[in-house]
Amino acid sequence: MSHKLVRMIVLRKLGFQSSRAAKKRILFNILLISLVVSALVFAQVFVVSMSRGIADKYALLGNGHIQVHMEDDLFISDMTNVLDVQKVAQTFALIYSPQANKMIRLKGVGEGYFNELRSSAIRFIEPVVKQETTLPKILLSTTLAQELDIVQGDRVALMLVNNRSIRPQLCIAETFYDSGYQELDASLVFCDFELVHRLFAGQEETYFELLVDYADIETVKLSLRQKGYPVTSWDEENYAVATNLHTSRQAVLGVMIAVAILCGYFISELSRELIEDDKHKIAMLRLLGARHTLIKSSYLTTVMIVTLIAILSGTLLGILLANNLSPLLSYVARQSIPALAYYLLDFTVVIPYADILTIVSVLFGVSFFSVQWSLRRVVSIAPLMCTHFD
Repeated sequence: MSHKLVRMIVLRKLGFQSSRAAKKRILFNILLISLVVSALVFAQVFVVSMSRGIADKYALLGNGHIQVHMEDDLFISDMTNVLDVQKVAQTFALIYSPQANKMIRLKGVGEGYFNELRSSAIRFIEPVVKQETTLPKILLSTTLAQELDIVQGDRVALMLVNNRSIRPQLCIAETFYDSGYQELDASLVFCDFELVHRLFAGQEETYFELLVDYADIETVKLSLRQKGYPVTSWDEENYAVATNLHTSRQAVLGVMIAVAILCGYFISELSRELIEDDKHKIAMLRLLGARHTLIKSSYLTTVMIVTLIAILSGTLLGILLANNLSPLLSYVARQSIPALAYYLLDFTVVIPYADILTIVSVLFGVSFFSVQWSLRRVVSIAPLMCTHFD
């Protein structure tokens, strides 16, 4: 009998066979909570996707996912989870134009360096007319070209420096690139591997870049170290960047959890409103012999069903909005807003299911306990209150 009574009360409070005002109140609360949850989910997806996109830029263009620091040939034909291996040379250099100069990182790469994986993270801007010249050609970014105030086909001077010597070289900036992330583009320049090899007479710093899936980075790194190779990963080579990305993600997750806690607390206001509206009905139930636990469980079930429906719909809405983020980002990128210049707007959406589960679990848990705390008011409603009139 008590289960049937609880079911009847819950259905009526959810709007079934109830007044129009009661239905509107329930729908309004579901809509309000859903919008808050969708905003939390969308924000977390955005931050995690941007962080992963920045990490991809540094891994694909900057250092590779894994680096093997050796000059001899690398034999890893037995490792099927390695997607690509490239031998590169690197050095630091000063680049000069007639208007400005800048310290850069110069990478000497072979013909097959910009394969399908790396080409997906970069956009090449070819010159309209290619010049016939004997000068070596370099590939620099549009960001760096603006800082140096040069256009395609202009000549620039390089002062290459390593631990052993300094070498000057006049080059031509024929092709530009754009990775979409100005922080990386502003200091990374590519040239032919043979140019660095010729200038430093075989004494240049070389290493092997390996591309692997993110899930396989630690496995491949451990396997190579067991074979005696000196190995680092992209986050070790770019420690400050990797640390900032990780810290930013955790900080945003903390903020989202804090907002979820506040939202969960204010959900208890729904139970307070229901109890305030039903004082006389609750008093009547008390007068008829209904126990506190039955009444409290009825209102707790009602509020938690509303909360659960809102959380599920809000989560789905947030994920749906995030999956359709690309057109919006493309539009924002075309506006060339200076305040967003150093943010990556070209990235693949990644759904962080663990983070989302953490946020909604905290929201549901806080809601559950705060509603239980709010339902203590039921005890203070005396049976004779049903005879009172407003």
